[in-house]
Amino acid sequence: MSDSLITKRAIAEALKQVCREKPFDKISISDITAVCGLNRQTFYYHFQDKYELLSWIYYNENFARIADDITLENWDQKIFELLQNMRSEKPFYINTMKEQEHTFESYLFEMAKALFSEAIFKLDEKGKLTEEERDFDAEFYAYGICGIIIDWVRKGMRLEPKLVAQRLKSLARATERIGYIRSQAEF
Repeated sequence: MSDSLITKRAIAEALKQVCREKPFDKISISDITAVCGLNRQTFYYHFQDKYELLSWIYYNENFARIADDITLENWDQKIFELLQNMRSEKPFYINTMKEQEHTFESYLFEMAKALFSEAIFKLDEKGKLTEEERDFDAEFYAYGICGIIIDWVRKGMRLEPKLVAQRLKSLARATERIGYIRSQAEF
């Protein structure tokens, strides 16, 4: 592991620690650097501001891990892993998503939309749906997953990650049947 990555991870862990004690919007760069023992210049060498750091954490600790080998067959397991990781850092995610949920949501939305786009394309064997219709449908389902996960965080992550992932998979399977029927219908 490179020195730069080690430093970035130290800064990320410092932010998580400070998030246990302070709201994200009240955290300063000095708060973060005091915890990890680095100076402000080192922080700014690696990150432009705390928002870029937050985005780096969301992406590298969640989406890069699951997006690498996510498929239509394993997406529910990957969502479970995402939720499990989030729950293990519960104070951090609850705190940061109060102020910056759009950062997290944008990553999740893009990943979910890509998966649903692929699924809808495969289900539309006869090519009856236009690209615009497939895109619209994929966005609809991606917003649904994003909304459920963000609401889960807002409600304190009370439901078990496995249960949330199972419910999402169940809904997706039911939706898959509806999508198949829709793609087969004569317009």
